[in-house]
Amino acid sequence: MASAVATVLGAGLILSTSASSVLARPVVVLEQVEVAPLGTAASSVGDTLGSNPSVSGDGQFVVYQGAPQQPPLPEELEGNVEPVEPQVDPRGSTIYLSSRVDNSTIELSPIPNGLRPGNSVRPVISGDGCSVVMISEMALDVFRDDDAGARWDVYRSVLPHCDGAIGNWELVSARADGSSLARDDVDPNQTPAVSRSGAEIAYVHPDERLFEAPNVTTITVIDLAVPPTDPRRSEVVAGTPRDRPNTTFVHTGIDQPALSDDGRQVAYRSDAASAEGVPVWGTGPADGGAATKQVFVWNRLEADPFAAVQLVSALPSGKPSTAGAAEPALSRDGRVVAFSSPDQGLVPAVFPLCVDDCPSQIYRLDRDVDADDDFDEPGATELEIISVEPGSDGSSAPVVGSGASTQPTLSADGHVLAFVSKAPNLQLLEAPGSGEVGDGDILVADEGQSDLRRITVAIDGVRPTIGAHSHPQLSDSGRITVFDTLAASDLLVEGAPAGRQVVALSSPPRLSLPDADVGTTVVGLESTGWFVGLVNEGPSAFDPAIVTIDDARFTIDAQNSTCVIGTLVPAGSDCKVQFTFTPTSEAAVNATLTIAEEGFEAVSVSSRLGGGGGEPALQLYPGGADIPGEILVGESAPEFLFDVGNIALVPTSIERVEIQGAHAGDFAVTSSNCVDRPLNPRANCAIGVTFTPTDSGRRTALIEVFTPEGQSSSVIIAGDAVFEPILATFGSEVRAGELFLLAGSAYPAGMPLVITYADGQGQPIEIDMVTNENGDFFVSVPVDPNEFGGDRQIVVQSSEGVAAVTQIDVVAETEQHVGLPGFGLG
Repeated sequence: MASAVATVLGAGLILSTSASSVLARPVVVLEQVEVAPLGTAASSVGDTLGSNPSVSGDGQFVVYQGAPQQPPLPEELEGNVEPVEPQVDPRGSTIYLSSRVDNSTIELSPIPNGLRPGNSVRPVISGDGCSVVMISEMALDVFRDDDAGARWDVYRSVLPHCDGAIGNWELVSARADGSSLARDDVDPNQTPAVSRSGAEIAYVHPDERLFEAPNVTTITVIDLAVPPTDPRRSEVVAGTPRDRPNTTFVHTGIDQPALSDDGRQVAYRSDAASAEGVPVWGTGPADGGAATKQVFVWNRLEADPFAAVQLVSALPSGKPSTAGAAEPALSRDGRVVAFSSPDQGLVPAVFPLCVDDCPSQIYRLDRDVDADDDFDEPGATELEIISVEPGSDGSSAPVVGSGASTQPTLSADGHVLAFVSKAPNLQLLEAPGSGEVGDGDILVADEGQSDLRRITVAIDGVRPTIGAHSHPQLSDSGRITVFDTLAASDLLVEGAPAGRQVVALSSPPRLSLPDADVGTTVVGLESTGWFVGLVNEGPSAFDPAIVTIDDARFTIDAQNSTCVIGTLVPAGSDCKVQFTFTPTSEAAVNATLTIAEEGFEAVSVSSRLGGGGGEPALQLYPGGADIPGEILVGESAPEFLFDVGNIALVPTSIERVEIQGAHAGDFAVTSSNCVDRPLNPRANCAIGVTFTPTDSGRRTALIEVFTPEGQSSSVIIAGDAVFEPILATFGSEVRAGELFLLAGSAYPAGMPLVITYADGQGQPIEIDMVTNENGDFFVSVPVDPNEFGGDRQIVVQSSEGVAAVTQIDVVAETEQHVGLPGFGLG
C-alpha cells in the first residue's frame, strides 16, 4: 500500500478547489477499511422456508429442513354433498432438495403409506452431490425398523440424478449387537458427518457400553460399502474411555463429528482425555460442574493407539486448553481443522476483558505446514486465530472479536473459512441488529489475507443486513456459501417472505491472464518454452480443469504447467501454462488460450497468443516484469527498463515499439534509445516503460519491438493497482437537523456511492451520489433531527468495496425549554 501522505497529496485538487467555496477548513481523515466481496450475488434456495442447509461440493445441490407443505384445502362440492375434511400434515420438519440450476425443489422424506408420521432433521449432502443423510423419527427401512415408541435413526438415500429414487432410504444407525436392527436412540440435535462419496457416515448416540451412563454419548462411523451383518461395518471412534465416568465432574461424552472426504480423518468434541493411549475421563474447572470439552482428530488408519488421536485445541505447552473448544470442521484431506474456543491462551492476541463467560473465537490449525503429507509432526503445525479486527497483519498481536464467533466451516482445501459472528469490531460497518441466539454476521477469511470480508450485505452491496444468519456451509471452492437467515428480504433483490429461509451467495473469482507473443521463430522449428501466469484476484478459488489453445501450432507443455494438474488456485494465488510454438510459414499467427472450470457455475478466462515465422533477430531482457507493490490508481510507478539485444548475425534496427494487451492504456514507453538507430550483433539498447493504472486489480500488457523486416520479440509486463480514496468534512461538528459538507477523492470514476454511519445506528442517509469523471464528489449531507449525538464515523463506499471513512461530531438536539410561571409561559 502507498503511504497515507501520498494519497492525501494526490487528492489535493478536489480538496483545494472545494475548500475555496466554503469557510471551514477541511478535516481529512484516512483509515483503511475492509473490502466488500466483488460480484457477490444472493439467491433464494427452494420454494419453502427452511434452515440447516448443506451444499454439494460443486454448489449445485442444497438440502435443508423445513415445515412440510400442507395439502391444498378441498373445494366444496356442488350439490348437497358435504365438504371433504381437509388433511393436515402433523410434522414439524421434513427434508427438501433444491437444485440451484432451476431452483426446483422436491421433498425427500414424504410420509410412506402405512407409516406413522414423524419429523426428519439435520440433512447432509455428500460432496459428490449423490447422497443425502438425515435423522428421522419415521421407520423408513421396512426390513430393519420396528416403528414403535420414541425413535430417531440415521438414514441415507441416493438421489435421483445419481440413479437413486425418492423415498428409498437405507438405515445407517444399526444396533451394535449384530442384529442390524435400528438403534432408535440417535441424538437428533447432532448433525451427522458424511464422506465425499456418501459411503462413510458418522453419527452421535448414547454409549450403551457404559453401564448406567445413559446421558454419555459417543460417535460411530459406518462404512456402507460393508454388509450390515459384517462387524467391520461399524466402528466406535477411538478416544472413548471404556468405563463410565468416575470423576467428580459432569460428563456428556463425545459428539460434533466431522469427516474428511475419504472418511479417514474424524474430528470431534470430547470431554475425555481422548488423545491418551488409554483414554480416561477429563476434568473441569470446578467439582460438580461440567468437564471441559476439547477438539480432537482421529486417524482411522493409524494402528498405534498413542498416535491415532491428536489433541487439536492445545495450548502452546501442548496441554489441553483451559476453557475448551467445540465445533470442529475439516478440510477435504483433514490437513486443516477449524474450531471455536473461548480460551484466551491458545495464541498471543489482544482479548476482551472477561472472567468466566468469554466470547468464543475462531481458530484454524494447519497440521502439515511443510506440506510433506505427514500430519501433526512436532514443529510442523500452526494454529492461528481468525476472528480478528481489520488491519491485523501479523506485525503485532491481533485484536480479536469483542463478541462471540461460532459455526466455522471450510472449503475443500481449507483456504477459505466462513463463520458466524456477533462481534461488532470485526468489520468497520456494524450490523444494525441481530436475530436469534445463534445468529450473527457471516464473515469469510481467506488464507493469506489479513482482513475478513462480510458476505451478508444488503442489495446495495455496502450496508450490512441485520445479523440474523446462521449455519453457513461452503462449496469445495469456497465460492458458494449457503446459510439460513431471517433477513432474506434484505439480501435478495426480489425480496422474500417473512420467516427463516435458506439463501445461497455466489462470489466468483476475478481472474487475470495476460496476452503473449512468442515473436519470430524459425519456420518448422519448435520455439523455446514460454509461459503465461493466471492470477486469481479472489474472492474465491478457481479450479482449472480444461486448458486449450485453438491452434495446433501451439503446444501445451502439461508437465511444466501448474494450471492443468487439477488443483485449486486459491484467492491471491496463481498458476501457469507453459507452451511452445512451431510456425509453418512466415505468416503471423494468432490463437486463443482458454483456461476453464467444469461443472456448475464454471468460470473461464482467455487470452491471445501470437507468433510468426522467420529468422529471429531480437530478444528482450528480462523476459518479463511484475511491477512490485500496489500502485494507486492514477499514480505512476517507477520506470521499468528493458534491454533489447540483437541476437542475429547481421546488424538490424528497431523500427517501432508497441504496447498491446488487455490493459495497454495503463502502460507507456517513457524512454528509449532504440528506435531509428543501428543495432549491431550482440549490441543492446534500452526502453523504459511506466505503469500508470486507470483501474484497480491486476493489469497486464504486452511490450513488442519490431525490426523494419517485421521480426519481433515481446515481453509481458504486469502490475497491481488499488483505489485508496480519502474523505474530508468541512467543519468538525454538525447539529442534528442540519447539513454538513463532505468531499471525497480517488474513487472510481462514474461510480455510485453509498454514505452510511459506521455504527449502523440512527437514521439511514438517503443520498443518490455518483462520482465525476475524475472519481471525485462534493455533497451536502443532511443529519436527521432525531439523530443521536457523539463522535460518529461516516463511511462512503462503492458496491465494489472501494471505501473510506471520516469522522463528524453530531450534536444532538437534547435541550428542551420548560415553561415556568411568571415567565409568560404558564
